Amino acid sequence: MLRKILRRLKRNIISPVSWESLRRLEPLSTTFGFDRGTPVDRYYIEQFLSANKHLIHSNVLEIAESNYSRKFGENVSRFEVLHVQPGKQVTIQGDLTNYASLPANHIDCFICTQTFNFIYDFKTAIAGAHYLLKPGGVLLATLAGITQLSAYDMKQWGDYWRFTPQSATKVFGEIFGEENIEITSYGNVLACTAILQGIAAEELSVAELQHNDPVYPVIITVKAKKASHGIDQR
Repeated sequence: MLRKILRRLKRNIISPVSWESLRRLEPLSTTFGFDRGTPVDRYYIEQFLSANKHLIHSNVLEIAESNYSRKFGENVSRFEVLHVQPGKQVTIQGDLTNYASLPANHIDCFICTQTFNFIYDFKTAIAGAHYLLKPGGVLLATLAGITQLSAYDMKQWGDYWRFTPQSATKVFGEIFGEENIEITSYGNVLACTAILQGIAAEELSVAELQHNDPVYPVIITVKAKKASHGIDQR
């Protein structure tokens, strides 16, 4: 709560947004707006997960932590966490590009937000997500569209890709089957401006955030279902 109050003070008193003059060479925030409030992409991610919370049940997997699984999950029997390194919450130490490190046909719902853009061999990683799912299991993924690069992730493992609805449709359709995927996008030119500048979602109105223009996607969302006969035995 104290952190939220401090962020609000920074936005409103220390460095309020001057929408009339964004002719500047430095952004307001280099951390997507985390230091000012809720990053715009996180606002959209939570909308997507909330709209699909009925799919977040039984054995649910997330990357690095289980925050979204716990926030949006319904009737979750097990919270699984995947990471390449061991950790307190990690239940599966593995790599999406290395099938030998992953349990096959194991997960009912895989929440994979803003991850594939940090994996150089993203197509193999998407196939790895398919490999993890039980037949009938669902992948709920989000992909970076028009947004900042992540300086932190570039140093850790790399920040390689930005996607479009068209590229997402093509690559996920090749792996899951076009009939088993649903691709959408969230954003507009103002939302893109906000995330590039590091302006928080709280500094925009709901109407401004909710307006959707597919030419300016902040994020692309993927709902992909593994075919009920699609047992992986790689």
